[in-house]
Amino acid sequence: MKHIAFFLSAQEIDAKYSKPALELIRLSVKSGYGFLYGGSQRGLMKQAAREVKKLNGHITAVTWTDFEKYVNRDAHKIHVAKNIPERIQMLLDKSDAIIALPGGSGTLDEITSIIEEKKLDLHQKPVILLNSYGFWDGLITQYQRMFNEGFLPKKPEDLFYVSDKPEKIIKYLKEKINISSQGLLQELS
Repeated sequence: MKHIAFFLSAQEIDAKYSKPALELIRLSVKSGYGFLYGGSQRGLMKQAAREVKKLNGHITAVTWTDFEKYVNRDAHKIHVAKNIPERIQMLLDKSDAIIALPGGSGTLDEITSIIEEKKLDLHQKPVILLNSYGFWDGLITQYQRMFNEGFLPKKPEDLFYVSDKPEKIIKYLKEKINISSQGLLQELS
């Protein structure tokens, strides 16, 4: 089973953001992907895990020691990291793709760490921003400016894919994960 790491908020968020986020998660589970996330039983994380459970999807929680008390005990697998950087690395290592949903500073920290590792060619996994209502526009603009002014050696579109449409994201994932799997099979043969 392929797993998608979702970076999402542990806060209660406006329905204009939670509705497309939950739709994307539902579509990913219906497409056969495992749900990998920060494991919290609060906010959007709790709502998302509840949706995955309703669909009999596979849930993997990756938390860290200070937040272990909030972890979803209904997850199929629970991993506990020593600290936040180790947690981010575990989410990357255990996933086949990464999606950032609208979120706060924790989500921003996670996704920029993953983008940095992709920039450094430490992974080639698909990285996606669900850009509901232009939520990530500021970040996208900053990456474009860094590229335009010579601070970033790769174009933003080579580092991450952006869409506000859950269906388009699933189509992109199916193409990219399939390509990645074929490349790996060729390397192994």
